[in-house]
Amino acid sequence: MRECSEAKVAFRIVPRVKEIIEGKAQVSTLRKPRVEDLLGRPVVKSDVSELKDFFKGKTVMITGAAGSIGSELSRQVAAYSPKLIIFFDWWENGLCELQLELTKLFPGFKAKFVIGNVQDKGKVESVVKKVKPNYIYHAAAYKHVPAMEDSPEEAVKNNVFGTLVMATAAKKYKVEKFVIVSTDKAAHPKNVMGATKLITEAIGRKMNSKKGTKFMAVRFGNVLGSHGSVVPIFERQIQEGGPLTVTDKRMTRYFMTIPEAAQLILKAASMGKGGELFVLDMGTPIKIIELAENMIRLHGIVPYKDIEIVFTGIRKGEKLHEKLINSREKLLATREKRIFMTESLGFKMTKLSGVLRLLKSDVVTNKPLKIRRHLRELIPTLSK
Repeated sequence: MRECSEAKVAFRIVPRVKEIIEGKAQVSTLRKPRVEDLLGRPVVKSDVSELKDFFKGKTVMITGAAGSIGSELSRQVAAYSPKLIIFFDWWENGLCELQLELTKLFPGFKAKFVIGNVQDKGKVESVVKKVKPNYIYHAAAYKHVPAMEDSPEEAVKNNVFGTLVMATAAKKYKVEKFVIVSTDKAAHPKNVMGATKLITEAIGRKMNSKKGTKFMAVRFGNVLGSHGSVVPIFERQIQEGGPLTVTDKRMTRYFMTIPEAAQLILKAASMGKGGELFVLDMGTPIKIIELAENMIRLHGIVPYKDIEIVFTGIRKGEKLHEKLINSREKLLATREKRIFMTESLGFKMTKLSGVLRLLKSDVVTNKPLKIRRHLRELIPTLSK
Protein backbone atom coordinates (compact mmCIF):
# COMPACT_ATOMS: atom_id res chain seq x y z
CA MET A 1 0.00 0.00 0.00
CA ARG A 2 2.81 2.39 0.95
CA GLU A 3 4.71 1.81 -2.31
CA CYS A 4 1.58 2.20 -4.45
CA SER A 5 0.53 5.47 -2.85
CA GLU A 6 4.03 6.95 -3.14
CA ALA A 7 4.19 5.91 -6.81
CA LYS A 8 0.65 7.24 -7.41
CA VAL A 9 -0.42 3.80 -8.66
CA ALA A 10 -3.96 2.52 -8.05
CA PHE A 11 -4.13 -0.90 -6.40
CA ARG A 12 -6.68 -3.65 -5.80
CA ILE A 13 -7.05 -6.49 -3.29
CA VAL A 14 -6.92 -10.11 -4.51
CA PRO A 15 -8.72 -12.93 -2.65
CA ARG A 16 -6.87 -14.92 0.01
CA VAL A 17 -5.07 -18.05 -1.25
CA LYS A 18 -7.27 -20.27 0.92
CA GLU A 19 -10.43 -18.85 -0.70
CA ILE A 20 -9.01 -19.55 -4.17
CA ILE A 21 -7.99 -23.13 -3.26
CA GLU A 22 -11.43 -23.84 -1.75
CA GLY A 23 -13.15 -22.49 -4.87
CA LYS A 24 -14.80 -19.61 -3.00
CA ALA A 25 -13.10 -17.00 -5.19
CA GLN A 26 -11.09 -16.63 -8.38
CA VAL A 27 -7.72 -14.96 -8.85
CA SER A 28 -9.41 -12.50 -11.21
CA THR A 29 -11.83 -11.38 -8.47
CA LEU A 30 -10.37 -8.00 -7.54
CA ARG A 31 -11.86 -5.38 -5.26
CA LYS A 32 -11.07 -1.89 -4.09
CA PRO A 33 -9.39 -1.61 -0.66
CA ARG A 34 -11.74 -1.07 2.28
CA VAL A 35 -11.13 0.38 5.72
CA GLU A 36 -11.39 -3.09 7.33
CA ASP A 37 -8.25 -4.04 5.39
CA LEU A 38 -6.41 -1.83 7.88
CA LEU A 39 -7.14 -4.23 10.75
CA GLY A 40 -4.06 -6.23 9.82
CA ARG A 41 -6.08 -9.45 9.94
CA PRO A 42 -8.97 -10.99 7.99
CA VAL A 43 -12.51 -10.09 9.06
CA VAL A 44 -13.70 -13.11 11.03
CA LYS A 45 -17.11 -14.71 10.57
CA SER A 46 -18.28 -16.91 13.44
CA ASP A 47 -20.42 -20.01 13.12
CA VAL A 48 -23.86 -18.58 13.85
CA SER A 49 -25.94 -21.51 12.61
CA GLU A 50 -27.37 -22.05 16.10
CA LEU A 51 -28.79 -18.51 16.23
CA LYS A 52 -31.70 -19.38 13.95
CA ASP A 53 -33.09 -21.70 16.63
CA PHE A 54 -32.16 -19.19 19.35
CA PHE A 55 -34.41 -16.52 17.79
CA LYS A 56 -37.15 -18.79 16.44
CA GLY A 57 -40.53 -17.73 17.82
CA LYS A 58 -38.94 -15.11 20.11
CA THR A 59 -39.69 -11.44 20.68
CA VAL A 60 -36.56 -9.29 20.78
CA MET A 61 -36.09 -5.71 22.00
CA ILE A 62 -33.04 -3.62 21.06
CA THR A 63 -32.36 -0.32 22.84
CA GLY A 64 -30.18 2.26 21.13
CA ALA A 65 -31.37 0.59 17.94
CA ALA A 66 -30.46 3.55 15.71
CA GLY A 67 -26.85 3.72 16.90
CA SER A 68 -23.86 2.10 15.24
CA ILE A 69 -23.89 -1.16 17.21
CA GLY A 70 -27.65 -1.11 17.79
CA SER A 71 -28.46 -0.77 14.09
CA GLU A 72 -26.13 -3.64 13.14
CA LEU A 73 -27.65 -5.80 15.89
CA SER A 74 -31.02 -4.86 14.37
CA ARG A 75 -29.97 -5.98 10.88
CA GLN A 76 -28.52 -9.25 12.08
CA VAL A 77 -31.45 -10.12 14.37
CA ALA A 78 -33.96 -9.28 11.61
CA ALA A 79 -32.17 -11.74 9.32
CA TYR A 80 -33.15 -14.59 11.70
CA SER A 81 -36.88 -13.79 11.41
CA PRO A 82 -37.88 -13.78 15.07
CA LYS A 83 -41.54 -13.48 16.02
CA LEU A 84 -41.27 -9.70 16.65
CA ILE A 85 -38.52 -7.08 17.05
CA ILE A 86 -38.93 -3.84 19.01
CA PHE A 87 -36.50 -1.13 17.94
CA PHE A 88 -36.26 1.42 20.77
CA ASP A 89 -34.38 4.73 20.52
CA TRP A 90 -34.82 8.43 21.31
CA TRP A 91 -33.18 9.46 17.99
CA GLU A 92 -36.17 10.06 15.73
CA ASN A 93 -34.28 10.53 12.44
CA GLY A 94 -32.03 7.55 12.99
CA LEU A 95 -34.95 5.30 13.88
CA CYS A 96 -36.90 6.40 10.79
CA GLU A 97 -33.88 5.71 8.57
CA LEU A 98 -33.49 2.28 10.17
CA GLN A 99 -37.16 1.55 9.52
CA LEU A 100 -36.81 2.45 5.83
CA GLU A 101 -33.69 0.30 5.49
CA LEU A 102 -35.03 -2.79 7.27
CA THR A 103 -38.46 -2.80 5.63
CA LYS A 104 -36.65 -2.82 2.27
CA LEU A 105 -34.19 -5.54 3.30
CA PHE A 106 -36.75 -7.73 5.08
CA PRO A 107 -40.21 -7.07 3.58
CA GLY A 108 -42.99 -8.41 5.75
CA PHE A 109 -40.91 -8.85 8.90
CA LYS A 110 -42.71 -8.15 12.18
CA ALA A 111 -41.43 -5.05 13.91
CA LYS A 112 -42.32 -2.07 16.10
CA PHE A 113 -40.25 1.12 15.94
CA VAL A 114 -40.66 2.94 19.25
CA ILE A 115 -39.33 6.41 20.03
CA GLY A 116 -38.46 6.62 23.70
CA ASN A 117 -35.76 7.23 26.29
CA VAL A 118 -34.33 4.45 28.48
CA GLN A 119 -34.43 6.90 31.40
CA ASP A 120 -38.23 7.15 31.11
CA LYS A 121 -39.45 4.52 33.57
CA GLY A 122 -43.11 4.86 32.60
CA LYS A 123 -42.44 4.50 28.87
CA VAL A 124 -40.02 1.61 29.33
CA GLU A 125 -42.36 -0.33 31.62
CA SER A 126 -45.29 0.28 29.28
CA VAL A 127 -43.38 -1.10 26.28
CA VAL A 128 -41.87 -4.10 28.07
CA LYS A 129 -45.20 -5.00 29.69
CA LYS A 130 -47.07 -4.76 26.40
CA VAL A 131 -44.69 -6.62 24.05
CA LYS A 132 -43.23 -9.07 26.60
CA PRO A 133 -39.79 -9.50 24.98
CA ASN A 134 -37.89 -12.75 25.46
CA TYR A 135 -34.53 -11.06 24.93
CA ILE A 136 -33.39 -7.46 25.43
CA TYR A 137 -30.15 -6.18 23.92
CA HIS A 138 -29.30 -2.98 25.78
CA ALA A 139 -27.06 -0.94 23.47
CA ALA A 140 -28.33 2.54 24.45
CA ALA A 141 -25.51 4.55 26.02
CA TYR A 142 -23.50 7.74 25.84
CA LYS A 143 -20.03 6.72 24.66
CA HIS A 144 -17.89 9.79 23.89
CA VAL A 145 -15.24 10.16 26.58
CA PRO A 146 -14.48 13.93 26.44
CA ALA A 147 -18.19 14.84 26.22
CA MET A 148 -19.01 12.75 29.29
CA GLU A 149 -16.09 14.29 31.21
CA ASP A 150 -17.80 17.65 30.68
CA SER A 151 -21.29 16.30 31.48
CA PRO A 152 -20.89 13.53 34.08
CA GLU A 153 -24.49 13.96 35.22
CA GLU A 154 -25.72 12.97 31.75
CA ALA A 155 -23.44 9.93 31.66
CA VAL A 156 -24.80 8.77 35.02
CA LYS A 157 -28.43 9.48 34.12
CA ASN A 158 -28.28 7.65 30.82
CA ASN A 159 -25.69 4.92 31.25
CA VAL A 160 -26.31 4.02 34.90
CA PHE A 161 -29.93 4.87 35.64
CA GLY A 162 -31.10 4.16 32.09
CA THR A 163 -29.67 0.66 32.49
CA LEU A 164 -31.27 0.35 35.93
CA VAL A 165 -34.68 1.32 34.51
CA MET A 166 -34.36 -1.20 31.68
CA ALA A 167 -33.04 -3.98 33.91
CA THR A 168 -35.75 -3.46 36.54
CA ALA A 169 -38.48 -3.64 33.89
CA ALA A 170 -36.88 -6.75 32.40
CA LYS A 171 -36.88 -8.49 35.77
CA LYS A 172 -40.40 -7.34 36.65
CA TYR A 173 -41.90 -8.65 33.40
CA LYS A 174 -39.85 -11.87 33.29
CA VAL A 175 -37.65 -11.23 30.26
CA GLU A 176 -35.56 -14.36 29.62
CA LYS A 177 -32.23 -12.70 28.82
CA PHE A 178 -30.93 -9.15 29.25
CA VAL A 179 -27.67 -8.39 27.45
CA ILE A 180 -25.64 -5.29 28.37
CA VAL A 181 -23.36 -3.93 25.65
CA SER A 182 -20.23 -2.72 27.47
CA THR A 183 -16.79 -1.37 26.57
CA ASP A 184 -13.09 -1.91 27.22
CA LYS A 185 -13.14 1.48 28.96
CA ALA A 186 -14.87 -0.30 31.86
CA ALA A 187 -11.61 -2.15 32.58
CA HIS A 188 -9.62 -0.03 35.05
CA PRO A 189 -11.68 3.08 34.19
CA LYS A 190 -9.99 6.45 34.22
CA ASN A 191 -12.92 8.43 32.81
CA VAL A 192 -16.58 8.94 33.69
CA MET A 193 -17.88 7.03 30.68
CA GLY A 194 -15.82 3.95 31.57
CA ALA A 195 -16.85 4.21 35.22
CA THR A 196 -20.54 4.31 34.33
CA LYS A 197 -20.18 1.27 32.07
CA LEU A 198 -18.40 -0.66 34.84
CA ILE A 199 -21.38 0.13 37.06
CA THR A 200 -23.79 -1.13 34.39
CA GLU A 201 -21.89 -4.44 34.32
CA ALA A 202 -22.29 -4.60 38.10
CA ILE A 203 -26.02 -3.83 37.90
CA GLY A 204 -26.46 -6.81 35.60
CA ARG A 205 -24.48 -9.07 37.92
CA LYS A 206 -26.41 -7.89 40.98
CA MET A 207 -29.82 -8.39 39.35
CA ASN A 208 -29.05 -11.81 37.88
CA SER A 209 -30.89 -14.72 39.49
CA LYS A 210 -31.12 -18.46 38.93
CA LYS A 211 -34.89 -18.50 38.50
CA GLY A 212 -35.60 -15.13 36.89
CA THR A 213 -34.09 -13.02 34.13
CA LYS A 214 -30.59 -14.00 33.06
CA PHE A 215 -28.37 -10.90 32.92
CA MET A 216 -25.03 -10.81 31.14
CA ALA A 217 -22.65 -8.21 29.69
CA VAL A 218 -20.41 -8.18 26.62
CA ARG A 219 -17.25 -6.05 26.72
CA PHE A 220 -15.27 -5.04 23.62
CA GLY A 221 -13.17 -2.19 22.20
CA ASN A 222 -13.60 0.30 19.37
CA VAL A 223 -15.52 -0.53 16.22
CA LEU A 224 -14.46 0.75 12.80
CA GLY A 225 -16.75 3.40 11.40
CA SER A 226 -19.10 3.96 14.35
CA HIS A 227 -20.75 7.39 14.70
CA GLY A 228 -18.26 10.01 15.84
CA SER A 229 -15.34 7.57 15.96
CA VAL A 230 -11.88 8.11 14.52
CA VAL A 231 -12.44 6.47 11.11
CA PRO A 232 -15.28 8.74 9.87
CA ILE A 233 -13.43 11.73 11.36
CA PHE A 234 -10.27 10.84 9.41
CA GLU A 235 -12.37 10.21 6.29
CA ARG A 236 -13.94 13.67 6.51
CA GLN A 237 -10.56 15.31 7.15
CA ILE A 238 -9.07 13.57 4.09
CA GLN A 239 -11.98 14.74 1.92
CA GLU A 240 -11.40 18.29 3.19
CA GLY A 241 -7.70 18.13 2.33
CA GLY A 242 -6.46 17.76 5.89
CA PRO A 243 -4.87 17.98 8.25
CA LEU A 244 -5.70 14.73 10.06
CA THR A 245 -5.75 15.19 13.83
CA VAL A 246 -4.18 12.53 16.06
CA THR A 247 -4.05 13.05 19.81
CA ASP A 248 -0.72 11.32 20.47
CA LYS A 249 1.81 9.44 18.33
CA ARG A 250 1.91 6.60 20.90
CA MET A 251 -1.85 6.05 21.22
CA THR A 252 -3.26 2.59 20.42
CA ARG A 253 -6.75 1.15 20.35
CA TYR A 254 -8.40 -2.23 19.81
CA PHE A 255 -10.60 -2.36 16.71
CA MET A 256 -13.06 -4.70 15.05
CA THR A 257 -15.71 -4.15 12.40
CA ILE A 258 -19.28 -3.35 13.40
CA PRO A 259 -20.66 -6.60 11.87
CA GLU A 260 -17.98 -8.63 13.72
CA ALA A 261 -18.89 -7.02 17.04
CA ALA A 262 -22.65 -7.48 16.57
CA GLN A 263 -22.21 -11.10 15.49
CA LEU A 264 -20.14 -11.91 18.57
CA ILE A 265 -22.60 -10.11 20.87
CA LEU A 266 -25.43 -12.29 19.54
CA LYS A 267 -23.28 -15.40 19.82
CA ALA A 268 -22.24 -14.62 23.40
CA ALA A 269 -25.83 -13.95 24.42
CA SER A 270 -26.95 -17.30 23.04
CA MET A 271 -24.25 -19.00 25.13
CA GLY A 272 -24.97 -17.11 28.35
CA LYS A 273 -26.54 -18.84 31.35
CA GLY A 274 -26.68 -15.70 33.49
CA GLY A 275 -24.15 -13.61 35.40
CA GLU A 276 -21.39 -13.75 32.78
CA LEU A 277 -19.14 -10.95 31.62
CA PHE A 278 -18.08 -11.90 28.11
CA VAL A 279 -14.97 -10.31 26.59
CA LEU A 280 -14.49 -10.33 22.82
CA ASP A 281 -11.11 -11.11 21.27
CA MET A 282 -10.17 -7.84 19.58
CA GLY A 283 -6.89 -9.02 18.08
CA THR A 284 -3.80 -6.80 18.32
CA PRO A 285 -4.08 -3.08 19.23
CA ILE A 286 -3.58 -0.70 16.32
CA LYS A 287 -1.55 2.51 16.54
CA ILE A 288 -3.82 5.45 15.70
CA ILE A 289 -1.03 7.20 13.80
CA GLU A 290 -0.62 4.13 11.57
CA LEU A 291 -4.39 3.98 11.03
CA ALA A 292 -4.32 7.63 9.92
CA GLU A 293 -1.35 7.06 7.58
CA ASN A 294 -2.90 3.97 6.01
CA MET A 295 -6.29 5.64 5.53
CA ILE A 296 -4.48 8.37 3.62
CA ARG A 297 -2.77 5.73 1.47
CA LEU A 298 -6.14 4.08 0.76
CA HIS A 299 -7.00 7.30 -1.09
CA GLY A 300 -3.87 7.02 -3.23
CA ILE A 301 -2.06 9.94 -1.60
CA VAL A 302 1.08 10.19 0.53
CA PRO A 303 0.97 11.15 4.23
CA TYR A 304 3.05 14.21 5.25
CA LYS A 305 3.58 15.02 1.55
CA ASP A 306 0.10 15.36 0.05
CA ILE A 307 -1.68 15.82 3.36
CA GLU A 308 -0.52 16.64 6.89
CA ILE A 309 -1.06 14.87 10.21
CA VAL A 310 -0.98 17.04 13.35
CA PHE A 311 -0.85 16.01 17.01
CA THR A 312 -3.36 17.70 19.30
CA GLY A 313 -2.61 16.12 22.71
CA ILE A 314 -4.59 13.68 24.82
CA ARG A 315 -8.06 14.92 25.74
CA LYS A 316 -9.74 14.78 29.13
CA GLY A 317 -10.29 11.24 30.37
CA GLU A 318 -8.39 9.54 27.55
CA LYS A 319 -5.69 6.87 27.97
CA LEU A 320 -2.78 6.13 25.68
CA HIS A 321 -3.66 2.42 25.70
CA GLU A 322 -6.86 0.56 26.58
CA LYS A 323 -7.07 -2.91 28.13
CA LEU A 324 -9.96 -5.36 27.85
CA ILE A 325 -9.57 -6.55 31.44
CA ASN A 326 -8.00 -5.13 34.60
CA SER A 327 -5.10 -6.68 36.51
CA ARG A 328 -7.43 -8.65 38.83
CA GLU A 329 -9.55 -10.16 36.07
CA LYS A 330 -8.61 -13.38 34.28
CA LEU A 331 -9.83 -14.54 30.88
CA LEU A 332 -11.46 -17.96 30.67
CA ALA A 333 -11.99 -19.80 27.39
CA THR A 334 -15.47 -20.64 26.08
CA ARG A 335 -16.55 -22.95 23.27
CA GLU A 336 -16.31 -19.97 20.88
CA LYS A 337 -12.62 -19.21 20.30
CA ARG A 338 -13.13 -15.44 19.97
CA ILE A 339 -15.30 -15.08 23.06
CA PHE A 340 -13.88 -15.24 26.59
CA MET A 341 -15.43 -14.93 30.02
CA THR A 342 -14.17 -13.11 33.08
CA GLU A 343 -15.51 -12.05 36.44
CA SER A 344 -15.77 -8.28 36.70
CA LEU A 345 -13.70 -7.24 39.73
CA GLY A 346 -13.80 -3.49 39.49
CA PHE A 347 -15.11 -2.74 42.99
CA LYS A 348 -16.84 -4.19 46.03
CA MET A 349 -20.48 -5.00 45.23
CA THR A 350 -21.48 -4.17 48.82
CA LYS A 351 -20.86 -0.49 48.05
CA LEU A 352 -23.04 -0.39 44.93
CA SER A 353 -26.47 0.34 46.43
CA GLY A 354 -25.20 3.14 48.67
CA VAL A 355 -23.33 4.90 45.87
CA LEU A 356 -26.33 4.59 43.54
CA ARG A 357 -28.46 6.40 46.14
CA LEU A 358 -25.89 9.21 46.36
CA LEU A 359 -25.62 9.47 42.58
CA LYS A 360 -29.40 9.64 42.26
CA SER A 361 -29.44 12.68 44.52
CA ASP A 362 -26.47 14.21 42.68
CA VAL A 363 -28.10 14.04 39.24
CA VAL A 364 -31.40 15.43 40.55
CA THR A 365 -29.59 18.45 42.03
CA ASN A 366 -27.11 18.64 39.11
CA LYS A 367 -23.91 18.42 41.16
CA PRO A 368 -21.14 17.25 38.75
CA LEU A 369 -18.32 17.60 41.30
CA LYS A 370 -20.20 15.44 43.78
CA ILE A 371 -20.90 12.91 41.03
CA ARG A 372 -17.18 12.52 40.35
CA ARG A 373 -16.43 12.24 44.07
CA HIS A 374 -19.08 9.57 44.62
CA LEU A 375 -17.99 7.66 41.52
CA ARG A 376 -14.44 7.64 42.92
CA GLU A 377 -15.71 6.18 46.20
CA LEU A 378 -16.76 3.16 44.15
CA ILE A 379 -14.03 3.30 41.48
CA PRO A 380 -10.75 4.79 42.82
CA THR A 381 -9.04 4.61 39.40
CA LEU A 382 -11.29 7.42 38.11
CA SER A 383 -9.21 10.56 37.55
CA LYS A 384 -9.91 13.71 39.55
